[in-house]
Amino acid sequence: MWGHSGYNALPLGLDEPPPSLLLRTPKPAPHETWLTWGCHTAVSCLSLLLLIITFPISAWCAFKVVPDYQRVVIFRLGRVRPPRGPGLILLLPMIDQWQRVDMRVKAFSVPPCKVRSRDGALVSLGADVQFRVCDPVLSMMSVQDLSFVMRSTSQHLLAQTLGRKNLREIQSDRLRIGEQLREDIGEQVKPWGVSVERVELALEAVLRMPEDTLIGPLDPHATPPSAGLEQLVMQFISLANQSSGISDTPPTTGHYVPGSLELQQLLSGLEGSLSESLVSEVGASYQLYVTLCGGEKAAYYLDLTSGSGSSGWGVLPRPPDVTLETSEADLLSLLRGDLHPLSAYTGGRLRVGGDLQTALRLEVVLRASRH
Repeated sequence: MWGHSGYNALPLGLDEPPPSLLLRTPKPAPHETWLTWGCHTAVSCLSLLLLIITFPISAWCAFKVVPDYQRVVIFRLGRVRPPRGPGLILLLPMIDQWQRVDMRVKAFSVPPCKVRSRDGALVSLGADVQFRVCDPVLSMMSVQDLSFVMRSTSQHLLAQTLGRKNLREIQSDRLRIGEQLREDIGEQVKPWGVSVERVELALEAVLRMPEDTLIGPLDPHATPPSAGLEQLVMQFISLANQSSGISDTPPTTGHYVPGSLELQQLLSGLEGSLSESLVSEVGASYQLYVTLCGGEKAAYYLDLTSGSGSSGWGVLPRPPDVTLETSEADLLSLLRGDLHPLSAYTGGRLRVGGDLQTALRLEVVLRASRH
């Protein structure tokens, strides 16, 4: 009767000795197998007889009702039996040990952890994982603390998967990465009788931007922006002349200012609103990279660390406190007051490198420029 059970040993060879021991371990004699079977049969019959003799008093202990969302794993004389339920099940007194297993979907959160992406960015990212037990016997016999093992496995695979992705992939393809992470976790926990239903990534903050996302020269043969503001302006002049079919003669204004006329007017109002009180309230420097409507990238800085502050097109001569990246349309919405910086950040329209709280203090500057 015991040979009919499909769970006579631990899964995945957990109770199997190494091959070297198999060669030296003698096989049990046939009479030992029959002796074991006879003992089990005798004890089971005695237990069943005791149940019948003490009936109906023993019915309160021997019969259990299992709801639809649970299964009962029974160990009879130390050997696991196939799961029982739902409905009414019979337990033999003194020889059956049993435990309920919940088959419903469970969820847990992987706390935000610092992960370094493939391009060198440092992000704080967590995840929400939903799983359920699909094989109650395997879940009981494979691991002792299923919840702890699921959490640690998910956290390890989260860091491993995101380490192979760029920052732009993490920001724009979180659904696809979550699906890939669900498959990876599912393959890892499948031998434990667990099925992963859903994984959803939660990006908390970008702690450090990758170096390759910073603005580079618009011409591959040009000098990098760190060489100075004049060289950056000359690159914009060259691009403007190429697109309009004009020679390398600079425009009559003497300087090329990127962006639309409305953007130039709003930024002029921002520069006029700078003051010592604003510097004392904010006390930080910002480097903004704007993707213009034509596809070009432009650099704009805002230094509120000393004096009355300063701003303008170009790159700060020293590392900024916060690096921002957005499009021209979103920058116009921020300057007009149609878009809040926090909403732009959570919606993926404003990418932040550095401290998020310092970046949100930029709202004070935007509010002052609208008065």
